[in-house]
Amino acid sequence: MSACILCIEDEVTLLADLVEELNAAGYQVIAAHSADEALLLLEQQRPDLVLCDVMLGGDSARDGYFIYHYIREQRTDLADLPFIFLTALGQRSALLDAKRIGVDDYLVKPVDYDMLLATVSSRLAQVKRLNGYSLSRQGSFRERLQSIFAQLPGAVLLCDSAGQLLYANPMAQRLAQDEGVWTQDSRGRLCWLDITPGSLQTFQQYATELSAAASGERRVLALERYSHAGAVFISVLSLTSEVQALTDSTDNLLAVFVSCAQSRSLPELETLRLIFALTPTEARVALLLAQGQRTDEVALALGVSASTVAFHLRNLFSKTAVTRQADLVALVLSAGWALPDLSGAVALTP
Repeated sequence: MSACILCIEDEVTLLADLVEELNAAGYQVIAAHSADEALLLLEQQRPDLVLCDVMLGGDSARDGYFIYHYIREQRTDLADLPFIFLTALGQRSALLDAKRIGVDDYLVKPVDYDMLLATVSSRLAQVKRLNGYSLSRQGSFRERLQSIFAQLPGAVLLCDSAGQLLYANPMAQRLAQDEGVWTQDSRGRLCWLDITPGSLQTFQQYATELSAAASGERRVLALERYSHAGAVFISVLSLTSEVQALTDSTDNLLAVFVSCAQSRSLPELETLRLIFALTPTEARVALLLAQGQRTDEVALALGVSASTVAFHLRNLFSKTAVTRQADLVALVLSAGWALPDLSGAVALTP
């Protein structure tokens, strides 16, 4: 697919000429006559390069510098986007001002189209080369993280410091698809659904703090929900130094562990049986209790008497070293989060 150029120029004739030349060179072009039009296009599509007039009709509040600062300061998802100024101001001081703030290139009107196309091609090639190196290093690290997270029975999300969602393990995907706990916006950023503004603000604050924190630092938060469906409990872990050490990148990664009523995984029956040396019936009793059923409901579900359930419950207490039903349920739930399916494994006897 050819690169997409966002071209911003208030002179109608010049804008048409720029679009024609860039199209003829094989580029896709999205065009804007003003800063407002450009900002709207940036919400809808991600270009590969920006070519922008400095003056834009003389509106000093919404000129090319305004767009440049907006992209660099508010759109961190566009951090690698080359930005080229196009201007009638050819003075050395104007060029130095642009270079000092980080503008990638500076072309002076009247437009030399050969120079324009060479500059665009060079900047795009540079980004491709740098991104290729960075991605090859980051890709290996992220793949290792994803392979670990994929095996966890609990919900885990991986995102960067700007909130861009990079990975969601199977349980996290289920929370999005079936339960509507989270989603992605049009920019691919993580968005929590049905969460109160105060909780969202606290989450954003924690994410910002952890982006600059040492690796291993963690924040824990209960996200309150409008629907009264129970809070969403999250633990956000900074992976900053690991990313920098292994990829030579300044990107920060955050692992978000999610727990709510819909994500409390129960272990497989066979897994529970093997871990605690339970009989099949004892394992069924434990799982039914962990699902919130009362002992009389367990008896009805299994087609046995209440005294039989009480007998199995005493055996469960003995084998799991707990003394209360609530502790047994907590143990089963914790096993569900921590353990993969062990079906097919062989129980080891001392």
